Amino acid sequence: MISPSGCGVFGVLRKPHAPKIQGDSVVRSIDAVSYRGSDKGAGFAVFNLEEGNYYYLKAFFLDDPGKMRIAMESQGLQVIEESIEAEDRGVCSCSYKVSIGNIAQLRKAVRNLNEMLWPERKGRIYSMGKSLQVFKGVGYPKDIAKIYDVNKYEGDMWLAHTRQPTNSPGSYPYWSHPFSSFDVAIVHNGDVSSFGANLEFLQSRGWGGFVGTDSEVMAFLFEELISEGLTVEEVAKILVNPSRRTSAISPHHDYLYRNARLDGPFTAVIGYDSGDDLYLVGLADRSKFRPVLIGEDDYYYYIASEESQIRLMSREARVWTLSPGSYFIASLRKGILSHGRELEEIRNFSPPPTFVSPNYDIDATAIGYKDLDKEILRTGKKEVKVVNVLGHRFIGIKFPRGGLKVRLYGVVGNAMANLNENNEFYVYGNVADDCCDTMHGGKVVITGDARDVLAQTLQGGKVFVGGNAGNRVGIQMREYANKRPYLVIGGRVDDYLGEYMAGGVIMVLGMREKGEKTGNFVGTGMVGGKIYVRGRVDPGRIGMQPNRLEVMRLLKALAMEGYVHDVDYNMSYIDVMKKLEGEAKKYAKRLFEEKVGIPTYEYRELSDSEFKEVEPIIREYDQDLGTRATELLSEKFTVIYPSKEK
Repeated sequence: MISPSGCGVFGVLRKPHAPKIQGDSVVRSIDAVSYRGSDKGAGFAVFNLEEGNYYYLKAFFLDDPGKMRIAMESQGLQVIEESIEAEDRGVCSCSYKVSIGNIAQLRKAVRNLNEMLWPERKGRIYSMGKSLQVFKGVGYPKDIAKIYDVNKYEGDMWLAHTRQPTNSPGSYPYWSHPFSSFDVAIVHNGDVSSFGANLEFLQSRGWGGFVGTDSEVMAFLFEELISEGLTVEEVAKILVNPSRRTSAISPHHDYLYRNARLDGPFTAVIGYDSGDDLYLVGLADRSKFRPVLIGEDDYYYYIASEESQIRLMSREARVWTLSPGSYFIASLRKGILSHGRELEEIRNFSPPPTFVSPNYDIDATAIGYKDLDKEILRTGKKEVKVVNVLGHRFIGIKFPRGGLKVRLYGVVGNAMANLNENNEFYVYGNVADDCCDTMHGGKVVITGDARDVLAQTLQGGKVFVGGNAGNRVGIQMREYANKRPYLVIGGRVDDYLGEYMAGGVIMVLGMREKGEKTGNFVGTGMVGGKIYVRGRVDPGRIGMQPNRLEVMRLLKALAMEGYVHDVDYNMSYIDVMKKLEGEAKKYAKRLFEEKVGIPTYEYRELSDSEFKEVEPIIREYDQDLGTRATELLSEKFTVIYPSKEK
């Protein structure tokens, strides 16, 4: 039995000079994360940019396929070719090549057919495009690939999905991904809480007959917004739903498309054929509750749930993460239009990891993630070297409570060293999400990058990262008795660093960064411990502060009552609170801090006691990672800690 862990997604687009992408490579990359899904659905979409007046439609149908042809012709579509691709539990997957007068006629025909078929669950047209073909059904990715012989296909762009059903059944293929709408295909991980508003938006444009999943609605939203004249980047910006405080969307578009904005935890990968170009789009929700990585090499662009999927196709690709609430866009002809993160930040992500080393004990190439711990323990050694690690998750879960030192070369999967008790892990590469969760002791050293939710509830031991770390790092860290955990990051971090922190020490050294070393909401709700960030942190990034408009209104109200004078209305809330006193401060705290505590900060050199505590930790960090970070301790740090004021 494979434990569920959320859907897996994958997308790849070739560059103009690159060979077409082989289906068997795509099958391997999505099958590598089949544990993220279940046997309740999987699928593939392939695009081959073509010109012509023919469209390829695919339909699931519960009756004689000839009747579907008759229904299509009744809507004015000329069926040139038809075939039966697969049949499962009485549901036929039928393919049709049709000729149309214009795209408006095709839209109307498909809309009418689905509105007739779906209410009685007789069938569904699920793939529509000039260059697009969708293959999907009930099963794991390998099952669907075998049914449709996906390995024999090649394409300019591919999407793939393995499904963990949440809000819709998994017993029939209608609900499997990808979902398609006229030269658009989408695969998705997560839940869209704005589904009702999004559905109403589409219904107001005349759409109906939906199967009832948020993923399908996302596909139709993308196609509808494109048809209304928006560019791919404008559509991505609306869908990703940036905070209104950023003013990323014009007021006109914000109002007009307010019900097209997506909300909730989601990662989406979208493929789109504009007629003369292909686009690969990746979206991350503003809190980035679902993983998504971007890759690029000399031939291809990649979007994936886990780095291992990219490494199966390219050991040399540069890999980075999307920033929370951002989007990646690449096109076949124009290249990258949006990187999803500042270019300077991308340059500072770690280079491709080392997969091999001489004199190893275990080659993990042919070992599944469930068996790697057993193989490590079977050596009987206290120090074990493992090469060719690629997405192996849960490493260390079955280890004894101390005494092991494991050296891992490659890309480590989710949940390494969780619940660790005094074992040591050295990773010569990158680690995926949720590593070092609830560690009680020991040490983890990562030479490359760590992804999201690193060191959650860390309560003992040390975690050293040579490169960057992701979102929600060090959340709910705590200390008790004589256990004080330390988390040191050599690069930068994204949002929510130290959220609800209750103890321990986090240090962000930013040795690769010239700009901001953290994302937003640093120390939100923290009640204990300390966070040290080398250099000055923008005060607006600390805690979950009210936006500047609310702060301006507060200051104007206080000024009218005579509580404040000579006010700088551009100050951040956290700096305003430093200046307020008496009733004015009490009023502001009641207004903004009843639910989420906002920490305080100082920008200064370390005190003698602070230096005495962290200097041996950073010296050990230098020894493990070959750096000279100890020299940085004489510089100024932003020191963030809980506000003690009531």
